[in-house]
Amino acid sequence: NDFELEDDVKYLGTEDGDNSAVKHNFLKAAEILQHLKQNVYSHSHIYFLREVSRMARHALRAKSFFHHPDVVGMECSDCTIVLRGIEQLFLFDSFVEETIHKFVVESEQTVEDTIDPLISPPKLTDSFLSTNEDLMEWWMTQERLGAIHLLEKCASSTLSSSQSQKGPSQKSLEIGHSSNENETLKSQPLFPAISELFAALIHSGRKKSTSFSDNRSQHLYIANVIAPLCSIFVDLIHTEASFLRKKLLSRPALSSTSSSILRSPNLVSDMDLKANISQWISVISGANVAAQAVRRSQSTGGTRGNAVYFSQPASSSPIDVLERLAQSIEKLRDAICEDFIISAFVETIVMERAKFASYMMRCPFLLSQAESMERRGQREKDDGHGNGRNIWTLSPDLNDSFHVVSIIVKTLKSNMMKLNDMFGSDNSGTLDGSNVRSGGGMEPNTEQSMMTMLFFGNRSVFGTLSSAISAKFLEIAVDPQGMAPEIRRGGAQQFNHDVLTFAELFDSHSFPSRISTNINPMERACAASRLMSAEPAHIQSLRKALNDLATPSSGIITLFERRNDVEEHDFMPRLNLDDFYADERLVEEAQSMLSAKGYGVLELEEVLSIINRVR
Repeated sequence: NDFELEDDVKYLGTEDGDNSAVKHNFLKAAEILQHLKQNVYSHSHIYFLREVSRMARHALRAKSFFHHPDVVGMECSDCTIVLRGIEQLFLFDSFVEETIHKFVVESEQTVEDTIDPLISPPKLTDSFLSTNEDLMEWWMTQERLGAIHLLEKCASSTLSSSQSQKGPSQKSLEIGHSSNENETLKSQPLFPAISELFAALIHSGRKKSTSFSDNRSQHLYIANVIAPLCSIFVDLIHTEASFLRKKLLSRPALSSTSSSILRSPNLVSDMDLKANISQWISVISGANVAAQAVRRSQSTGGTRGNAVYFSQPASSSPIDVLERLAQSIEKLRDAICEDFIISAFVETIVMERAKFASYMMRCPFLLSQAESMERRGQREKDDGHGNGRNIWTLSPDLNDSFHVVSIIVKTLKSNMMKLNDMFGSDNSGTLDGSNVRSGGGMEPNTEQSMMTMLFFGNRSVFGTLSSAISAKFLEIAVDPQGMAPEIRRGGAQQFNHDVLTFAELFDSHSFPSRISTNINPMERACAASRLMSAEPAHIQSLRKALNDLATPSSGIITLFERRNDVEEHDFMPRLNLDDFYADERLVEEAQSMLSAKGYGVLELEEVLSIINRVR
């Protein structure tokens, strides 16, 4: 009692000095008792929860619930009884864990000052499940089979690949023939329902795996339940992607309505292409959601329960296993995006069927012309309209390619506008997400995380497509095969117009999205085409500056050089890349010079290749 201790201390303080030792011992004992009283008050709830847990454990052991033949034996006719019993074990342990965590948060104390492992309540899952090998193995088998059944059932009713196996009466990719195209595309989910179900199952699995105190039980659950679940999900998503690729590359019927609109009869209709693209974006976003679900489970699994309720050993953590599972799903996600954009769409649809390959074959002849083939006969019109870029027209070989690429970009814009409306953003926003308005009552970190996952499919398709198209134009400009030994300004101006026309499709400032791209992938191709079509004086000035930097004495023509070779390059020899790499400082100075001239996005080798061929 505090009052009695204070009275005793006051009484001892009035005695003589002979009682100083007794007083000191009494004060020390009072301090110890006070400390014990504080510990009892601060841990009273833990003592209470420990006693309740011990009572529950004693009752289950006394009744032999998990050993009774009517529950787990051969005489058991309903296995759901024991499954519900195991579920109650997890629910009870989760309740105790959350109660302790709530007290720690409210008391604003550290975990070390609040929780003593010696007085922690016993976990019922450790007492009745992880210590029973036969029951543990049977339960994990039931968990695995139940989760896989749910995934396959969801796939059979939502994925197009599963629906197509049931017969032509099922609704598949032929949604493009709907009477209302906009309503059909708006009804396309942001990601497949199977991804949402997978994320929920992974979250449940994470909660169950972290309920065990020992790493061995956690590893067993991950290896027997979570890992097979991830494998089945990967197979289902891969099957769906293969089905969509087959539909995209299938030859359209001769009676297709697209043949009257597009020049090439091998291209699918616009509605079918939009529907296919929307489903590709949905699958890519779904794979990303699944990967993030696995990664979040391993990053948040031991923060609250294991750190507060039970201490988890740091060695041999299951986090590495979950990280490898997340990486495998991410590799599938990236492979799906590359297979769709690079292999299926760009290489097959754009290059072969939309005749972009024929344009690449004709470009060396186009660039070597002093005046573009498309420009002949247009001089009178040019004189009346000035020398602006608007007088140029797209090369005929690129009409179909531009059309199919624009369909993808328009579909991406439509999806982005739908996502912007969902997060309460205007459509004129920037690419870094600075125009986001907090809405829906969500936390800023939660909202930003959801935006990153939902925008991933559109962002990855946009970036991969723009990079692939830019690589094709850059290949024409740099000419690694040596197909265009000369570049004339007339043909280069037509090529520059073609590149800028495609670049406008990927203009990030007019793209209503949160695609975080610091540099537009088309910028390198635009810089190369701009250099190719620059004024002769500008090319001469840049060539002279680079030549003086590499060989300061290059202005003197030696007796061993042929005069006509020098005159062919306007009294400037060919720029050799080896002269720059002879000294690392020359490379840095040359790159800085190119950046000052507006060609910093190009490599020095690419610039030299263009300058040496410009006539």
